[in-house]
Amino acid sequence: MRGTRGVLHNLSILSLGQVLSQLINVWALVFLADHLGAHWFGVVQIGVTFMAYALITAEWGMMSLGIREISRLDDLVQVDRYARVHLGLMTVQACVVLALGLLVLPHLPFHAEDPLVFTLYLLVVLPQIFMVSWVAMGMERMTWVGATKTGRALFYALFVLLLLRPLERATGLPGQQLVPLLFLAATLGGNLVIGIPLARWFGRPLWPARPPLAEARRRWREAAPIGAGILVLRVLLNIDIVMLGLRATPEVAGGYAAASRIIFLLVVAVDVLWAALLPRFSRLAKLDPPGFVRAFNLYLGFVLAGLLPVAVGGVLVGPALIKLFYGGQFPEAGRVFQVLSVSYTMLAVGTFLGNTLVSEDRQARYVPPVTASALVAFVGTFLLIPRLGGVGACLGMLASHALLVTWVAVIVRRRLRRRLGQALLALVPALGALVLVVLATAGWHVVPRILLGGISYLALAAWPLRRLARDAGPATPPASTPG
Repeated sequence: MRGTRGVLHNLSILSLGQVLSQLINVWALVFLADHLGAHWFGVVQIGVTFMAYALITAEWGMMSLGIREISRLDDLVQVDRYARVHLGLMTVQACVVLALGLLVLPHLPFHAEDPLVFTLYLLVVLPQIFMVSWVAMGMERMTWVGATKTGRALFYALFVLLLLRPLERATGLPGQQLVPLLFLAATLGGNLVIGIPLARWFGRPLWPARPPLAEARRRWREAAPIGAGILVLRVLLNIDIVMLGLRATPEVAGGYAAASRIIFLLVVAVDVLWAALLPRFSRLAKLDPPGFVRAFNLYLGFVLAGLLPVAVGGVLVGPALIKLFYGGQFPEAGRVFQVLSVSYTMLAVGTFLGNTLVSEDRQARYVPPVTASALVAFVGTFLLIPRLGGVGACLGMLASHALLVTWVAVIVRRRLRRRLGQALLALVPALGALVLVVLATAGWHVVPRILLGGISYLALAAWPLRRLARDAGPATPPASTPG
């Protein structure tokens, strides 16, 4: 039933598709910013943010719970039965969120900009029910998971780039209303990519089943801390854009989103990594605790090695990079990018550590730090945006992300090993070389500066990373037991 490839294979499958789709999505983002203009681009970005909250509330931790529990099942019939009951629960949740959303939306200040935009984004909670890539993740069929994630992103980007203008001419609808329609179409297309092979594996399509009450209560009880953590974590991801929509103009929100959507790829990268790790980490935590600790330190070391140069480089070249993408359209976005390079790096590390708690069935420990950090983000952005605009928003996020990563690191401190600290200290010369190269080429075009800085970093970072991998030893997961 389960895929037999290793974590690195799973990660490579997911990463290859994500790199391609995210690059073309950046192209689509830049196109939308230019085509819609600052005002409507800001409205669309607020709509996307609102949709994210609706999707998370409708899903409420069920996908993460499903991945974890399916990873511990070996019988295909059990997986089929489990998944159908799960879809039944998610259908109930989606209908409740849709009804509540339709009641709440008219009372939100930004709704008046274009009510149809926000209604269309809210409707995405319905096709989300059939985003069943979490079933394939639990089964470790990562080729199809990667194809689904890539397909959904590519469909959306290509629809925007190729169809938006023709549809505007053919329908007479404004671009900001067509964008959520194209997103809905891309979501349905992505569902088909994974739905067809799943139907072949199980011998029939996956449809929701009526859940037994006792089992529904158990799953809701297990998913509740995960869902609460994910929902509150969303505050740490983009409460800044929500607050800009409430406390500033759509133009300011659009300029901020122009920077944040690019650097947000850091968080996407960690999500991709975790999709590859969660099934294996869940089994290791249950069946081989020492192997779990070795794997945790190994992958955390590589995550930090990948994120630290991005944070440093973002501070050094942020304004030049934003100018390359958008020209002079968003003058404040360069400073926002610099701050968020550090802020999202801390957020990415914090979410990696928090997901580790989920894999150990300790998800309740993740809720307090996420909640406190979300409160800091809410208060900080609320107070700073009226005075500092977009820069105030990212400073509020920086404070909240710093609190999150510090608190969660304290929770998992007993899992950390000395060899991890030694490897990180050995990366300091590599980071120093990156800084020197980027500063020494200050008069050059930003692309070769980034390339040369990255090469210098990798040349010096290779040895400590190889040593970390060698010292960690093999982390082969044991065979799972029937659930």
